[in-house]
Amino acid sequence: MILVTFALRQEGVVFERRLKGTRVKNGVTIGLINEQPVAIFWLGIGFINSSRFQVAVNELQPDLIINSGFAGAVCPELQPGDFLLAENVSSPALLQRLRGTSLFDAVGIVREVDKIIDPAEKGQLLEQENLLAVDMESDRVATVCQTFSFPFVTARMVSDRSDEAIPGLFIGKGICQVRDIFDAAQFAVRMLRLRKKFADRLETLIEKGGRIAEESRSQNSK
Repeated sequence: MILVTFALRQEGVVFERRLKGTRVKNGVTIGLINEQPVAIFWLGIGFINSSRFQVAVNELQPDLIINSGFAGAVCPELQPGDFLLAENVSSPALLQRLRGTSLFDAVGIVREVDKIIDPAEKGQLLEQENLLAVDMESDRVATVCQTFSFPFVTARMVSDRSDEAIPGLFIGKGICQVRDIFDAAQFAVRMLRLRKKFADRLETLIEKGGRIAEESRSQNSK
């Protein structure tokens, strides 16, 4: 079993639709991707379901946890749609196996922040540390995985560039001027495209991760 997490259902809805024979148990969607058992857990923005996630992890006993979702770029070279492997919040053994693959566009540090940040704040973070991107869940998901000794990997797709702010309509700020409507529409179209690309990358990661998990089980049983 591979457990995949998303902050919001909107992030993973395309991926969820690809699961075959789905069923829902205690809020967790379970199905098959290319015959591989997969479960999806919706974390909520800022990981609001920490205790419920711990319960789900202990019940499912996954061979691998993929902490996924979108992230805001801090590194100026990154573009929307780039697929990132977070080296600071992934199991070292998995990181070593995945680092050399062509699946990821960049490997580096992804930091958790407590709110959605604007370009100026991204720039301040980059001055302090060489970061790829930021999200709002990865550190705490990693803590749970480490506490219960489950192998995990954090894989994020860039939603917004380092010089971009997420349109106010997407973060509850409403409309201040006509430009806000145009920016929100453009961002919505982008996210529709990226969700499919994200689902494609996750399928490939699940295939690779499933093989790695199987090899680990075989080695541990010897």
